[in-house]
Amino acid sequence: MFSTFISILIPVQVSGIDVKEETPVDHGEIICFSIYSGKQADYGNGRSCIWVDVLDGEKNILLEFIPFFENPAIKKVWHNYSFDSHVIRNYGINISGFHADTMHLARLWDSSRRTDGGYSLEALTSNGNVMKRQKQSANGEDDLTTGKISMKSLFGKKKVKKDGSEGKLISIASVETLQREEREPWICYSALDSMSTLKLFESLKEKLMARDWIIDGSKKGSMYDFYNEYWRPFGDLLIKMEAEGMLVDRAYLAEVEKVAVAEQQVAAERFRKWASSYCADAKYMNVGSDAQIRQLFFGGFQNKKEPTESLPISKTFKVPNTDKIIEEGKKSPLKNLEMYTLSGWPSVSGDALKALAGKVSFNDFQIPDCSNMSPSNKSGATNDGCTTSGKGRDASAYGLAYSAFKGGRKGAEACHAIAALCEVCSIDSLISNFILPLQGNHIAGRSGRIHCSLNINTETGRLSARRPNLQNQPALEKDRYKIRQAFIAAPGNSLIVADYGQLELRILAHLADCKSMLHAFEAGGDFHSRTAMNMYDHVREAVNEKKVLLEWHAQPGEEKPPVPLLKDAFAAERRKAKMLNFSIAYGKTPVGLSRDWKVSVKEAKETVELWYNDRQEVLTWQEARKKEAKEHRCVHTLLGRARHFPSMDKVSNAQKGHIERAAINTPVQGSAADVAMCAMLEIAKNKRLQELGWRLLLQVHDEVILEGPTESAEEAKAIVVDCMSKPFNGKNTLRVGLSVDAKCASNWYAAK
Repeated sequence: MFSTFISILIPVQVSGIDVKEETPVDHGEIICFSIYSGKQADYGNGRSCIWVDVLDGEKNILLEFIPFFENPAIKKVWHNYSFDSHVIRNYGINISGFHADTMHLARLWDSSRRTDGGYSLEALTSNGNVMKRQKQSANGEDDLTTGKISMKSLFGKKKVKKDGSEGKLISIASVETLQREEREPWICYSALDSMSTLKLFESLKEKLMARDWIIDGSKKGSMYDFYNEYWRPFGDLLIKMEAEGMLVDRAYLAEVEKVAVAEQQVAAERFRKWASSYCADAKYMNVGSDAQIRQLFFGGFQNKKEPTESLPISKTFKVPNTDKIIEEGKKSPLKNLEMYTLSGWPSVSGDALKALAGKVSFNDFQIPDCSNMSPSNKSGATNDGCTTSGKGRDASAYGLAYSAFKGGRKGAEACHAIAALCEVCSIDSLISNFILPLQGNHIAGRSGRIHCSLNINTETGRLSARRPNLQNQPALEKDRYKIRQAFIAAPGNSLIVADYGQLELRILAHLADCKSMLHAFEAGGDFHSRTAMNMYDHVREAVNEKKVLLEWHAQPGEEKPPVPLLKDAFAAERRKAKMLNFSIAYGKTPVGLSRDWKVSVKEAKETVELWYNDRQEVLTWQEARKKEAKEHRCVHTLLGRARHFPSMDKVSNAQKGHIERAAINTPVQGSAADVAMCAMLEIAKNKRLQELGWRLLLQVHDEVILEGPTESAEEAKAIVVDCMSKPFNGKNTLRVGLSVDAKCASNWYAAK
């Protein structure tokens, strides 16, 4: 009977898990679930919905449904398949028959709801635009559904104050209590979830079937066909990757934590020692407190927005015990340097502190007598050649604090001290965001492997990760404690880490059909050096006259190139070329680049024009995307996914600029996500990799990680590279080749 219909399965409520913090792998217990297949189904006595109680010793009932769960012929639709499937698998049940995830369908239909209501079952089913059907029911009325009702609305009760009156706070009893004591409304609430999911599925399916799937100007089907071809198998693959998880060396992280804490304390003491020379009690201060840092640096400052308000000259704080580890400070650096917060008070964000310190190290703390240095009008930099002891540092390396402390020795000391404070913040970020969380049991299963949640929930379609965010690893050059080294292969296994080279730039070259970029990629070598050569005549002349080399490959017996490499001789030009290569793809304007480079808008605009001189096709393509966003209110990725925008006639100039930048960026970043997805599907379905025992574990944007037997690592690596180089059903249909770098190693760091 089940196989006749699309069955909706909802593990309605799960106990024993903190869904915001804990992985559902090996966590949580099902207390009930429901199955609904539409009004046409009859599960006995005319009932179209089944509600199953597995609380209070009724777990054996769940096992009676194993044939249902594991039957691939029974189509099952879920909302948030990831969470539900892992909790069911905790009982040793291998789910088959995945038909759709309404959360993914909703994101495919409208990728912007993450900031406009979200993708929860309640938010989607209570939205008329989402649930309104194209067709009408038999009585001529639109087929609408009752949305999911929140637990708070049904079961929330106001807390009683000590005097017996009702308070404002609303509390909800545990799900176990509700199931036992509010049985009838609880059953109705639980069953409604499955009914709402079916209605949501039918509505979204209809909407996607009505939307054409167009690739390269040709209709290939509907967007529901796209879902079936790509996102359904991709959603299933992501569940398998989450279940695999990654093995973490906790002993290594524990040792790293000791080193990090010790180095943080040294930096903190360096800063306190300097600060206490101006304020004696600063030796007790909590260097992780924004309020205390702001008071130390800006006591007496007026509020930028409210001139009548000012910080007090002095203020008393409850200080932490300096013999203990410094408490985590809440740091939220602004994207661009802002010396004032939105509230009008001076900012002490990471960027603001770095601007005060400049490009100096707190370790280089022995400051010579540089009293002859005079502060500059803006940055405190001077050109008098005074340097720090034995380091040869020009005074221009110092930041804004140098001039604020009147230059000379005091100015230099201030910059080095604030650099120590920046060091405290940097180490604190590594400890709180990486080192400590990765040691937690809440994100690990019984095997000790970490299981993050992989989600298709960005507006461009790129994956995100949470609980924990394994994609948010520190950049290699900033990974001072080699955190990636903690991610290891199981005994007898190795990791394969394969990474696309300059994927988004290659996508841009293909989409714009830019001859210069396509030629540069075909020629190979250092793409950014080639860009610099094409931008600057003097660089091109140096290359043509063989005064510099674009690249150089050492031959036996050769230790250095016969002439300098372009990247060394023209480092500044190459650096600007590299930044432009990536900034152009993101639609960055000369105004934004002028801030990055600390030059005038005019100079930034001239540099951008140099980039476009050799790549007019890119400019033409970008203008076409802006026009598409304005006229059609959407743009598309390589595989035909759409990102929709509000009407440009109804937004501010700032919002219009954001839409135009997104219109340029989305096809590039979204298409890169398409390529990565196709490559992962190719890897997952490769029979030889399956025979060898290799499994996908993680995707980090343009990089994938697999684990398998060490003895077959080289063979598997070659297959992975081939799959990624030809991701479209064994072919590469792009105008440009896809460069893939892959390594095998026992841990993630060694494979980079």
